[in-house]
Amino acid sequence: MYEKAKKYLVGGVNAPIRAFPLIDIKPLYIKKSVGPYITDTEGRSYISFISGWGSIILGDAYPELIDELKEKINEGIYSGLSTEYEYLLAEIIIEAYPYHQMLRFVNSGTEANTIALRLAKAITGRSKIVKFDGGYHGSIDYLLVESGSNEFGNQIPSSSGIPKRLIKDTVSLPYNDVEVIEEFFSNYGKEIAAVIVEPIQTSNLLIKATDKFLNKLRELTKKFGCLLIFDEVSTCFRESFEGLGRNIKPDITVIGKVIGGGFPIGAIVSSKEYMEVMAPIGNMSHSGVFAGHPISVFTGYKVLSIIKSIPDFYNIIKSKVDFIVRNVKDDYLKINHTNGMFCFYFSNDRIESLENLGNMDIISFIDFYKALLSEGIVLAPHPVEPNYINYSHSQAILDVFVEKVNKVLSLIRR
Repeated sequence: MYEKAKKYLVGGVNAPIRAFPLIDIKPLYIKKSVGPYITDTEGRSYISFISGWGSIILGDAYPELIDELKEKINEGIYSGLSTEYEYLLAEIIIEAYPYHQMLRFVNSGTEANTIALRLAKAITGRSKIVKFDGGYHGSIDYLLVESGSNEFGNQIPSSSGIPKRLIKDTVSLPYNDVEVIEEFFSNYGKEIAAVIVEPIQTSNLLIKATDKFLNKLRELTKKFGCLLIFDEVSTCFRESFEGLGRNIKPDITVIGKVIGGGFPIGAIVSSKEYMEVMAPIGNMSHSGVFAGHPISVFTGYKVLSIIKSIPDFYNIIKSKVDFIVRNVKDDYLKINHTNGMFCFYFSNDRIESLENLGNMDIISFIDFYKALLSEGIVLAPHPVEPNYINYSHSQAILDVFVEKVNKVLSLIRR
């Protein structure tokens, strides 16, 4: 399949990570995905912990959801006009984010972050954006930057095709460094439109923001009249049925993934005052042919409704991660984890900051990954990327997984 695909698709894929560039194997092409299992076009079956890169939390092809989705599709795919499920999904999201009042659906997390930043600039009349090293907010030109040195403003594009002039108003600062942000705000605070931050850096070993760091961001953004944006695209409704900003109360929250149940979606969530700066009430432009697509919002509403109907849903998810952490036996293999995600990496010491990423043993990870794949297990193909637990990962599945992980570790660590 790979030879055919790469004739028309760049690298044979439509997202680079699907090409397994670190592992240096051919991409998997999946024919069937049910529960925790995937089957490729060669007929090989695997237990997967990719879970649609976090968009699947019940398990793929969840029976109750599939039955209702079939009925919904029979009513039509897309009229181009609004549907009741846009309101119903919005209502259930605002219930989980009571410090916000309104939202706008878009088609992806990248688009949601783009519009959130445009909104912040429209509200403040400013142009400077602050992000943090190690944070990923989608394929947005002016956010694909990292700090180039200790000098503020010496930013480096992290992709070709991004002119330096396009990132002149973006500054990337060290994550969890309170002293640096205090210094930066003291010099440039009145120029900043927004600070965008992931409370958990989901493409960076699940490194978490400290309470001290987030509280300082909230304090400084209020003091200087700029907006605080939480990027919860990967964490919303995966860690709990409430936002990670419940104690901080950011001005804007950006969400996605789980709220579409596997279909493309994103959303900008904020106060009524700020959201009504957008058209058609205000004059900040945003439109999208597929924004609030009926299949996406219907599926998202049904997924969140099913989650609410399952007693202790998030405790169950957490217990699955905890089981893996307790039962994988190897001092050299480290596990960073949250309530619903985990990363495997090899290092002598636990890595909890970007500065220590160079301490990872990539060669051991590649050997580990290939051996697990031969045992029928598919993980995220890079140690910094998370693996996602979903409800269909039963105890029997987890038992098999842990057994195979320990078996592989015993072989590659001889």
